Amino acid sequence: MNKQWGGANSLQDGKAGHRSRIKAKYLENSANLVYDYEVLELLLTYAIPRRDVKPVAKALLERFGSLEKVLSASSRQLCTVSGIGPNAAMLITLVKDIQLRSEKSKNSNVRSLEDPSASTAYFKNMLSCEAKEVLVLVCLDNANRIIASHVIARGDVNHIDINPRDIMETVLLDNASRVILAHNHPAGSPEPSAGDIDFTLNLRNILSSVNVKLSDHIIVGGEEAISMRSQPRFSRYFAKETSAGYKG
Repeated sequence: MNKQWGGANSLQDGKAGHRSRIKAKYLENSANLVYDYEVLELLLTYAIPRRDVKPVAKALLERFGSLEKVLSASSRQLCTVSGIGPNAAMLITLVKDIQLRSEKSKNSNVRSLEDPSASTAYFKNMLSCEAKEVLVLVCLDNANRIIASHVIARGDVNHIDINPRDIMETVLLDNASRVILAHNHPAGSPEPSAGDIDFTLNLRNILSSVNVKLSDHIIVGGEEAISMRSQPRFSRYFAKETSAGYKG
């Protein structure tokens, strides 16, 4: 009796069937993909056409620790995982870049920052998806209208080198009356560190020397953001308030 057990073609058919089932689950309801590796697996099918990508998806999560960290990894870091080549790495980083652009586009119609609530929303859109520390300076006129928004410096996950001269040059070139500073804590909460507090006080003093007011310092951590000005223990560092907004 000549019985055929199935060779390469049946294996390929099995993979194709599994891919189809994953796609069908997602199309029916994205919540059907319960596990993070399933989401990555579906994504990888578009970059790795003829291979079982479930082990690759699981290896990515094991290597980086979470879906968020996978999406935040660089192409070079991603390519250290077996099964990930340049095309797959580019697709993963593209997802993160699209997310960043989408968040930042929410600020496209913002023309002024009148109070801490508006500022925290603005900088959450700008910084919540950043994987590394970024320092941003927004220059305002005397009516709190945005003159320009500048990325002053970029660092690593928990450190950034800042040159106060860069800030001063930017403020003077924009002829700003007041500024709002913001940065993110990619790996933690938005609670100000001792370094954040010292830097805020020093910057306030430097800006005062050229008659420019520091209206606020916003810190973004994950999906949260705080206004240092709104916290009683830090409010003395900022231009005196005469109302709930940035009027002082």
